[in-house]
Amino acid sequence: MLKTIISCALVLGAAVSPALKLAEGQEQPVKPTLSVSVRSAKLSYGIKEKFQLQIQVENLGGESLLVWRHVGWGVGRMDVRVFDSNGKEVFTTFLADEVPPMPREDDFIVLEGGEFFGNRVSEDATHFVNTPGTYDIFVEYTSSLPEQYLRKNLRLPNLPLWSRERGTIASNKIRIEVTK
Repeated sequence: MLKTIISCALVLGAAVSPALKLAEGQEQPVKPTLSVSVRSAKLSYGIKEKFQLQIQVENLGGESLLVWRHVGWGVGRMDVRVFDSNGKEVFTTFLADEVPPMPREDDFIVLEGGEFFGNRVSEDATHFVNTPGTYDIFVEYTSSLPEQYLRKNLRLPNLPLWSRERGTIASNKIRIEVTK
């Protein structure tokens, strides 16, 4: 199973270019860069099984970055998207919409360059797909919190913050077979 997990794990994200050289050997700091990846414990699930997904958020940049640790599954935060073998997006009757708690200072973690944190999603296959078949899955991550609100209402360290204004990032795609 570990071999399957390793073979399913692909980390894609915005590429981090080396810092640009400036006059007199000084380097321009690298801007914070966040990446999201998804992997599955198995390549095939029965329609009555639970999908076992691992979602990982990683700081690929060269400086510390504040990230809200609640990566709840739902539209506008950690959106798990599924497409059938024809490239058509799959919609089920299940609504993934975890209501996030009000943010507090201790809800934020500092990710140094190269550090990551993650979340496991264990949900019925029918929360993602309607019928057996071949599916491509990827994740889109968006912080649900605006920076202006956070800076005004919380005492956060003076570090770059991954906030809603930074937009959405997409993960790698994984292919899953769903059987009867």
